[in-house]
Amino acid sequence: MRRYLLLAVALPAAMAQAMEPLSDQELSDVQGAGLGFVLDQVLLDGSGAQIVINDITNDQGQNVPISLKNLYLGAAGSNKGSNLNPVTIGSLDHPFELELAKGEELRTLRDDGQWVQTTPSNVAVLSFNFPERLTAGGNPCIASYAGAGSNCSTAPSGRADLGMRFDFQVAAGRTEMLALDFHQLVMDGSYLRLWGDPGQNGNGELVGEARVNIFAKTLEIMSCAQANCDTAGETAAQRGARTLYITNGYANIALGYGKSQPLRLRSSADGQFVLELQNPTAAGTSAAQRQALATDFYANAPRTNLVFENLTVGGTRSSPTAIPTGGYNFGRNEISGLSFNYLKVSSYDLR
Repeated sequence: MRRYLLLAVALPAAMAQAMEPLSDQELSDVQGAGLGFVLDQVLLDGSGAQIVINDITNDQGQNVPISLKNLYLGAAGSNKGSNLNPVTIGSLDHPFELELAKGEELRTLRDDGQWVQTTPSNVAVLSFNFPERLTAGGNPCIASYAGAGSNCSTAPSGRADLGMRFDFQVAAGRTEMLALDFHQLVMDGSYLRLWGDPGQNGNGELVGEARVNIFAKTLEIMSCAQANCDTAGETAAQRGARTLYITNGYANIALGYGKSQPLRLRSSADGQFVLELQNPTAAGTSAAQRQALATDFYANAPRTNLVFENLTVGGTRSSPTAIPTGGYNFGRNEISGLSFNYLKVSSYDLR
């Protein structure tokens, strides 16, 4: 059993009274395997502030700033950040975890409910884990929607509203805006694992694997290509016409299968960022080895799923969780069981 040092900020009195000191014998059994923590009574209101990212230039050397505005995080029911209340994310039974472990000790929960080893053996892995997904006794990952499963450890009170807005100054006098608003967001079972790999050229590189789980009762994505798109005189219908609405949506994004297809992170010779998933059979030196690698990959590697129970473009919502009226309703959209045989993503200079 792995044990963690548990931290919580501003513990309520009832929770503090439930904690008991460990005896010397109990403390001797703790091996310092990792750190567990809870985000207790968190509220983030950035409505009056902005974060500006500079020094991103186009091929002519001109600065292309990106501004992050209207960042908020709070309890569900905030009405896009206008009525924020604190939220506790994670619990002492199911905390966030930061640990250094051997690859053979780590496991990943597949969609079929089986735990499998995905990281290679005999390597030290730095792992950051969100509150876990369970095989039994969990909570609905999305309230009142069975399709997303009921194996999330986060209770209804731990669901959060999260929103942000990005302003991109793509040219002088021209700003494009992208706003994201999540309602009842849960990310149980997500993780990031990193370790060192000798690399094909023996120079060594940072590799890893990631699992990004996103469950949301609703998600709204609004964009605008005009500098004055958020003027006070704009109507709800005008804003709705530029909005993509997702109701009861979730994504299980699997990036990397450490045993044969680790996620490689590096920079290119011209300073660009590169993210790459190589063919999982590339390490095989014979037909039999390549077949064994392929068999293991397709049997055990986590898959990517994207499910939108309702997808609507345009229109307006009558309540924070209602399916929009008006606009164009695309209904249910699903991609399930997706695996990447090869993937390469690289940054490029803006032009």
